[in-house]
Amino acid sequence: MYLAQILKALKNKKAKEKLHFPALWIDSKSSSPIFMDYATFLSINITKILDTKISHPAKSKSWIDNAVIYNLFVRLCTAYDHDQDGEIGQKTGDITLNQYGIRETGTFLKTIAILPYLKKLGINTIHLLPITEIGVVGRKGDMGSPYAIKNPFKIDPNLADPIVDIPVEDQYKALIEAAHRLGIRVVQEFIFRTTAIDADWTTEHPDWFYWIDKNNQYGQPKFSKSDLEEIEKVPEGKGKYIAPNKSYRSLFKLPPKPGYFKNLKTASAFADWPPNDVQPPWSDVTYLRMYQYDFTKENNYNYIAYNTIRYYDPELARPENENTPLWNDIAGIIPYFQKNFGIDGAMIDMGHALPENLKSNIIAKAREVDPSFAFLDENFDNKDSTKKEGYNAVIGNAWYIINKRNGFRRLILSALDETPLPYFGTAETHNSPRYQNKSQKKAAWILFSLLPNSIPFLHNGYELNEQLPVNTGLNFTAKEIKELSSEPLALFNKTSLDWDTSENSVGFMMKIEQIKVKYPWIFDGYGMSILNTSNKKVLGFMIETQDQNAVILFNVNFYRKEQFTTRLTSDYLDLLQDKKPLKVHENILLPGKVIIAISPNE
Repeated sequence: MYLAQILKALKNKKAKEKLHFPALWIDSKSSSPIFMDYATFLSINITKILDTKISHPAKSKSWIDNAVIYNLFVRLCTAYDHDQDGEIGQKTGDITLNQYGIRETGTFLKTIAILPYLKKLGINTIHLLPITEIGVVGRKGDMGSPYAIKNPFKIDPNLADPIVDIPVEDQYKALIEAAHRLGIRVVQEFIFRTTAIDADWTTEHPDWFYWIDKNNQYGQPKFSKSDLEEIEKVPEGKGKYIAPNKSYRSLFKLPPKPGYFKNLKTASAFADWPPNDVQPPWSDVTYLRMYQYDFTKENNYNYIAYNTIRYYDPELARPENENTPLWNDIAGIIPYFQKNFGIDGAMIDMGHALPENLKSNIIAKAREVDPSFAFLDENFDNKDSTKKEGYNAVIGNAWYIINKRNGFRRLILSALDETPLPYFGTAETHNSPRYQNKSQKKAAWILFSLLPNSIPFLHNGYELNEQLPVNTGLNFTAKEIKELSSEPLALFNKTSLDWDTSENSVGFMMKIEQIKVKYPWIFDGYGMSILNTSNKKVLGFMIETQDQNAVILFNVNFYRKEQFTTRLTSDYLDLLQDKKPLKVHENILLPGKVIIAISPNE
């Protein structure tokens, strides 16, 4: 319905100016950008989707187990210099628009246009970074962070495409409609612990926030070495809950009444764990007050610290202190997007730091709307407790392991170990460094497509060999952070992926998808055993079913070729080399080389 509405609106929008578009967006074999009218570009791709045989995702409580996810930051992913003037948008006025009034930052309509491209990569789920309205106060960069939520029920107007006079909400509905027509599910990311400094809730519900004097400059609380030793045991159920000193606590003022904010401001957030984290305060967000407490008491918990926003002090986290009005509003956010837009799942940012009762209520309310609704946890630990809470998958730590020395080997050798929940099979996230080596990227994609407990997860730009990270949140050295400080990181600034690069892995990934479609039994996780060779740098898997046989080998040395022998005696056909005969019992693998081979009788 919404797709047809947009197509109709585009009908009379053809302009004289022709613009540039990445060849990949139009399924062109050309390596150069395509030149056409903007409305024509959108119309062609929307028509292609409307003409596709509908394959709506089937309802299933375990659908996430078979997901292949594309991590999509709309503002970044479909940003492009359409007028080829050397920049995204302009420097004056609306910085997202070019000289012709075309939005060059990413939009929902351009995201619709690339769905067929994603489908060819094997993607059946898109995970959208936050798409809601962004705060202005303390904004970082020229666009602001999507994690600075001004209103959790309103969509960022900059994601609308101004070429059609259709509300941003309807353009989002069109994106979900298009995805569903192609059999692609949509997971949306939500933030429930923090809001923008100038969030709408701060004036509507000031008692939901922490306040300080307007001219006050503050940082996180300081603790003595001995206190830190006790506090750091708290997550293990040991140690002591030690409050910040009186001087720090005195910085915080009682919440004002609505309309009486003179000389007060919401307190900036900061990295809350470990309690001596060196990051400066985050200028654009503030923490929500999850529990209310008697302000007449000396230690009334009227401050931001580890024991009020993450590892809640048992004295504070009593049922009678729950901030029920806030919790009810938070629990209603996901159902709002389910009912109004039809999303299929949610990633909860820092869900493991939410109060347990609130978290269970969030999950229960969403499952009342859709029993098959999936919850993904932004948690690097994969624990039974997370599964019991109702989550379907976690980020996990594979992204961290694969970036370490012998990371490939560790992941292969632990492939058959059971995990409580499926985890994201990825070498990079929007918070981590980009995975640099092109051959490593290809090998990692194959590995994560094979591992039984892995959900292949493609961070936008990975397939384009993108080098610039989105954010410097995790696993960066101090030197890397300093070097990147002058770069326009996409989490805060308008920038784009290098869609025109010839150094991409798109063709390779499409070939892997073709192999998966033709030989699904290789990737279903059954009949798999570890295959060791005479060389510890070459290892992989045997996959044997009743009448099928495959071998996958990895040279995990990405700098030198390696010679090896195996216990295998028969020859195989290498699927990556168009079934070229391969003697797997004695061979040499080039640096980072991967073999996916089947026995000749397949």
